[in-house]
Amino acid sequence: MRAPVKAAYVTRFFQLVTEKQLTEAERELQRIKEKIQRTEWNHGYYRALQGMLISRRTNSENPAFLATLDPNDKHALLELKKEFEEKLESRLYPDYDRGYFSAWADYVGLLRRMTLKPSTAVQTTPAPQLIDKSETVEEATEETQASLASWQEQTN
Repeated sequence: MRAPVKAAYVTRFFQLVTEKQLTEAERELQRIKEKIQRTEWNHGYYRALQGMLISRRTNSENPAFLATLDPNDKHALLELKKEFEEKLESRLYPDYDRGYFSAWADYVGLLRRMTLKPSTAVQTTPAPQLIDKSETVEEATEETQASLASWQEQTN
């Protein structure tokens, strides 16, 4: 049996995706894949992470869901997080879907706790850089850790 994935890996992945550091995000996703237990919930969670990375990598005329999120609109993020959590708690969805919704709830929760500033590098499309409001990563990831803990309990 593989060890459950650490919340720090997932939080780091979210930060890298948000900062558009896609090569590093891909490496972190690989670490997560190697550590994750093989369950339907985890598979859905992992697929959501994979989709986030692909969405950031894709530059198309039709903006993906991830590209339409406004990380500075805290109220809209809160509403979106609640929507994902409602689906997550519903027994109408199979474990795969609930794992998927859990990943999105965790990501939106992280965005709500972060303050973004424009990149200082000159780019054609400025990428946001994260400024962590919390003193430690552990404090910043408390919600994510709680979600991951409940997710791990369900898989055991």
